[in-house]
Amino acid sequence: MRIPVLRIPFDGDDRRFLQEGWEGVLDSGQLTLSKHTQEFEEAFREFSGTKYAVAVNSATAALEVILRALDVQDASVIVPTNTFLATALAAVHAGNRVIFADSDPATLALDPDDVARRITPDTRAVILVHIGGVITPRIAELKALCDERGLHLIEDCAHAHGCSIDGRMAGSLGVAGAFSFFPTKVLTTGEGGMVTTDDERVYNRVRMLRNQGKNPDLGNRISEVGHNFRMSELTALVGVQQMRAAPRLIEERRRAAAFYDAALGAVEGITPLPLPEGVESSYYKYVAYLDPDIDRAALKRTLRERYEVALTGEVYAELCHEEPLWERYTYCGRLRGERVACTRWPGCGCGEPAGDFPGARRISERHVCLPVYPGLGEDELAYVVESLSAALPASRVDAPASERSR
Repeated sequence: MRIPVLRIPFDGDDRRFLQEGWEGVLDSGQLTLSKHTQEFEEAFREFSGTKYAVAVNSATAALEVILRALDVQDASVIVPTNTFLATALAAVHAGNRVIFADSDPATLALDPDDVARRITPDTRAVILVHIGGVITPRIAELKALCDERGLHLIEDCAHAHGCSIDGRMAGSLGVAGAFSFFPTKVLTTGEGGMVTTDDERVYNRVRMLRNQGKNPDLGNRISEVGHNFRMSELTALVGVQQMRAAPRLIEERRRAAAFYDAALGAVEGITPLPLPEGVESSYYKYVAYLDPDIDRAALKRTLRERYEVALTGEVYAELCHEEPLWERYTYCGRLRGERVACTRWPGCGCGEPAGDFPGARRISERHVCLPVYPGLGEDELAYVVESLSAALPASRVDAPASERSR
């Protein structure tokens, strides 16, 4: 039995809906910012429980326009080092310095205590990433810290479509949220992103910034230094289809996760990450920690080569502050010279080392992500668990060489 990294499900009804819709888009001649974009935004606004939603062309763009809409510039922005680097680069693109912070292995999310000690006089925002679809129960504590220090709390919800905590949806917990629709995500349009917010000023500015700065109140004359972050109508149509399918897609991921929850208790060497109380996840990833003596690379290799089970990528195996980018660039995105002497703004501190991150280090080194996408049958899920049971003993660092290489 072969278990691939990912399957993206589009059934016959999905394909017919898209084919008919694409014909309509092509016939209309309106290929961007038309009725399908508006329909997608309205459906996603209701889905996320916010007053407003604005479609853009990526989650990276969504984060950048949120920061710019909030006038966060020439400042520092705190982001977890345990995230995809695009989170940090969005802050750089918006004209800021990145400060990396540690994460809690119990939630994969920012550690509020570490955030507090990394705040500097020029810090203006904190970006909380809901890694793997887990919302930290310490979000209220983090929000209180931001309110006390006058900081904006922004959600990176790239992993968190349909996730909630105590009944409140991801994307509605901070001043604004940024979603991704990359092919691996819970809901996908191929490429694309969405901004969610309850703040009318943020909403209006984001709409202008995504569309070259055009101001509808001034007859679309340009009043912002905007960018082309628009979503095409063809992409938005896929978004409309995904919103129609969202309950089914999310339920299938939850079904797969429930199977693992029940089955993995009998498997030695691996411990699933439990969801915090009050959290509902859509399981962008099913995260489990390996025992310290399990060689992750050997395990993944054995599963792939001997059992044809492909584990998905980790979240994340490499920490942001260790990416080779920072060897050439400072933390505000300037090229390093013989010495770092950034004069971008007083007190930038962009050449300072990032520091230690023991929690993020444990996350990056010790976890794996099991297949959890829609369409996995119970027989396939059982095969994944059976393959793990067989592969884990041979992946221990003290296993006989004959077992490890077999």
